[in-house]
Amino acid sequence: MDGSDLLPGDLDVKPADMKDQSIAFNTVDDVNAGVLGAYAGLNGQSIKISALLSDENMMPLENNTNGGGQMFRWQQDASTPDVIPAWQSNYLVIDRANRILALIDGVHAEAPDMERKNRLKGELLALRAYCHLELLRHYAMDYAPASAGVPVMTVSQISQPARNTVSEVFTQIRNDLNTAKALIPDSWKSAKRITKLGVWAIEARAALYQEDWAGAITAANEVIAAMPLATAQQFPAIWGDQADHEVIWKLKREPTDERFGAFFRASGGMVLYAPSFKLLAAFDAANDVRFAPWMVNLNATPATPRWAVTKYAGGQPANYNMADIKLFRVSEMYLIRAEALVRQPAANLAAANADLQALRSLRISNYVHSNYGTAALLMAGVEQERFRELAFEGHRYFDLRRWKKDIVRLPEDMVSVGGTNFTLTPARKHYYIPVPFTELQANRNVGQHLLYQ
Repeated sequence: MDGSDLLPGDLDVKPADMKDQSIAFNTVDDVNAGVLGAYAGLNGQSIKISALLSDENMMPLENNTNGGGQMFRWQQDASTPDVIPAWQSNYLVIDRANRILALIDGVHAEAPDMERKNRLKGELLALRAYCHLELLRHYAMDYAPASAGVPVMTVSQISQPARNTVSEVFTQIRNDLNTAKALIPDSWKSAKRITKLGVWAIEARAALYQEDWAGAITAANEVIAAMPLATAQQFPAIWGDQADHEVIWKLKREPTDERFGAFFRASGGMVLYAPSFKLLAAFDAANDVRFAPWMVNLNATPATPRWAVTKYAGGQPANYNMADIKLFRVSEMYLIRAEALVRQPAANLAAANADLQALRSLRISNYVHSNYGTAALLMAGVEQERFRELAFEGHRYFDLRRWKKDIVRLPEDMVSVGGTNFTLTPARKHYYIPVPFTELQANRNVGQHLLYQ
């Protein structure tokens, strides 16, 4: 064929093995499949980051893999593998969401399916907000309004965006969440996807980091009013995935997914990252319902303990280390509200004490609350309870960051490192997570933290 008999458009042939996004979403079912694909990009990286950088975990001598070792030793740089996944995965989810959001309004839906279509749009907006918040938590050096944040992405495009300010990132987050709340109906219930309660929970966490105390209280109130805390009897079932008591939103793990618990304990039994002795000492092990489901001494001899994190072991022996990743629980809302009540201009010590009492009375047998009489003492109590209640859930490192507090480890938690460097202060560059080198190579406008230059 010499081409003389071709008509215009004959060479415009779509690849048979690929689906162009312009024709990928013809029905609401197509959109739902795309939304599930966006969720699939989430992977709980903040949990690993917090375990490596904070004081809630230690690296035992038996860990000879050196996986995460550079970050655990506070020696990371922009090329360290562990600084990359949070940037990569969150922007991946944002891009997937943006691709669908660009087309969703044009997808045909009959009247009975309009509510579902609107709800899916709301989920995508909430996902985008959540991922921008995660990026801000990881890669902003602080959360002051004028500080450098992360690039805000609301369209899918190849570009080299500069960083938006922290204030601008928060504005986008709150705008997306407000729109999502109007689109997701109250009737939508699922622990595996974002519901309206999930949107409120994301907003409560965002407001906490923004130091919008009134907003944090309002959002936390919405969740607390709608979902109770787990009782002491119900609590263990959460971690074996037998029930979703107090779970607002979780990442469902399937046998084909990464065995998330293997970050802490390898499939062969080697303990890679154990609970720190500092964290162990923070619990009343005999009376605290949280202790046994989360941590276990693998040695029968108490004098020579070998501790392991079992929070992600799960309840299926055939799928060990496959527990679902709990992203938001109601207990966090109590702690957000308690902190906001203390730190608002007119501290409400009575209400904050009541929140701590409500949580601890369900976690600790025979708990008797003694009221904290000052804002400073009450805030110290909130900080300690966040250390316990949210252990291994991706909060400790980021809490210390937003409080601008030193990361202080016990000498026994640094046996694999040696030396005398047990404290990481905000003045040192390794206190922060650098922008990945791969991003700096691809985007000359994003810029690196001054401490890492």
